[in-house]
Amino acid sequence: MIRQRFVRVFWSSLILYELFCLFLAGIIRDHSPSYLPPPLPGILEGAFLLATLLPLYLVLSFRGFLPRRRILNVLFFLFYFSAGVFFVGFLLSQTLIALHNLLFSDSKITGASRWTAGESTGGLLLLTLFGIALFERLRPPRVIRKTLFFPGLSPDLSGTTLLHLSDLHVGAWQGKGSLRRIAETARGLSADLVVYTGDMIDYRPEETRIFEKIFGSLQGRLGTFAVLGNHEYWTLGKRAPDFMKSRGVPILKNESRIIQRRGGRIRVVGVDDPAGEDEGSGCGPDIARSFQDVEEGEFVLVLVHQPTLWEGELKDRADLTLSGHTHGGQIGGRRPFWNLARIFFRYDAGLFEAESPALHGHFLHVSTGLGYYGIPVRLGMAPEMTLITLCAPASGSPAPAGSSLP
Repeated sequence: MIRQRFVRVFWSSLILYELFCLFLAGIIRDHSPSYLPPPLPGILEGAFLLATLLPLYLVLSFRGFLPRRRILNVLFFLFYFSAGVFFVGFLLSQTLIALHNLLFSDSKITGASRWTAGESTGGLLLLTLFGIALFERLRPPRVIRKTLFFPGLSPDLSGTTLLHLSDLHVGAWQGKGSLRRIAETARGLSADLVVYTGDMIDYRPEETRIFEKIFGSLQGRLGTFAVLGNHEYWTLGKRAPDFMKSRGVPILKNESRIIQRRGGRIRVVGVDDPAGEDEGSGCGPDIARSFQDVEEGEFVLVLVHQPTLWEGELKDRADLTLSGHTHGGQIGGRRPFWNLARIFFRYDAGLFEAESPALHGHFLHVSTGLGYYGIPVRLGMAPEMTLITLCAPASGSPAPAGSSLP
């Protein structure tokens, strides 16, 4: 169901994308501003038309028909971002010009001046957003603090802190200095549990050594756990679980561990990523196997890379599920505002609670992650780590649905 929906959305988007590229190419060819002397308009038109083939390459490469080339992936996302921003700026200028022409009919802006204004506005907006994105990269990662109340939580577990890290993508768009700053910030939070929800690495096996060197010493007082993401499987294949474990990453692959704090027990469950299904038997999510050791009265914390798995039995049996994968689209805002991830994901970013009254107090937290995919740009979706504090309701008082502290 999920894959079918994704395919429909993808191919519909691809058709619109092709038309969009042809439209922009025509504008550049026929209405290029005077400051673009020949042959620049023709080169830009050719670049737009050539870029229409990139989505097709991505589909074929991810299905194994063509070799994966990181540079082509980067070009696709960079072009998509640039063209989209340019188009928004172009439409904005045309809207303002139309309004001006309506209000001031004796001084209308028409002809080549109108097209030049549109192209200049699009280019200026693109440069501005790249400048903002560069500024955002220089800032430290955002730390989000949340306090969640669970009706059945043992008082012995109240106050336990979980540090949720996701989508570091070590090796892509971040230098070691930036990664060390992330690790130092995380270490300073002194969490009881440190958990990673996938995509620790990005593209090369050597990136596991970087992860081990920088994040290997980051440990929770009660334990540290991780699950695989799609990038671990894309990079390492079926050997991903064992390879990551050999680098000191405490991977949970459809299995669980017990954390004891005084008289309270936290059952940490790790569900494997759907990308593992392409690697043969033994890989991919297995909910029944993941929960086979769970006992009555345990607080169940589930780690899973993709939030689309938070349905059915997983939502029913997990008190708190942590995931990542979406990056919040890297561009946009948090609910109620829109972001790119909402095109593909129902649970795009932030905290969600199960809608059924019978599942009151069952939460999903989707991290927007700490790294980048495609292009090194985040606008409105700053890199984040989340420190979650578990709390039991005060005796005799109704449990809040959940709350966030600044």
